[in-house]
Amino acid sequence: MGMFAWLRKHVQGVPGASDTALDADSAYAEAGPQTRFGMRPGATVSGLDFYQAIDFQRRWKLRLGAYVRGEARARQTWRDIARDDRCELGRWLQQAGSLHGRNAVLVQRLREQHALLHRAAADIVRLADAGQREAALQALRHGDFAHASHATVAGLSELFIALNEGAGEAERPH
Repeated sequence: MGMFAWLRKHVQGVPGASDTALDADSAYAEAGPQTRFGMRPGATVSGLDFYQAIDFQRRWKLRLGAYVRGEARARQTWRDIARDDRCELGRWLQQAGSLHGRNAVLVQRLREQHALLHRAAADIVRLADAGQREAALQALRHGDFAHASHATVAGLSELFIALNEGAGEAERPH
């Protein structure tokens, strides 16, 4: 499956695309061909590697699940996790003010979903830390985190497509 087809599938929310089957390895395998250095041609637009950002969201969900189940230790407090400006995507979103028009709208929507994702993850960590592991797992699978995670990946995909389509138009002679 090609890069644009994979991203469009995630933007459109194709039925049958199960979050439980997606981990870092299958996300990379599904994403398409890699160069020998592991970078995907065309994956970096406006300074952000979109594949890496999408993969990170999926791996974060897996790590958060492992923490809730007691299989991993937290590297950050829930207060740190709630901050949406400390991860690579958050820092990029803070710097993405140079985008205009439709792209600026997409960035703002992504910024909001990403902030919600961080707040929801912090709530899950707080629940797990309070010994409410089943409630934390339910929140991870079906609560705000699940919705914000899907929306963040879809937003990244939609923005990537828009930026690539815009770059293609800019390169065409008028």
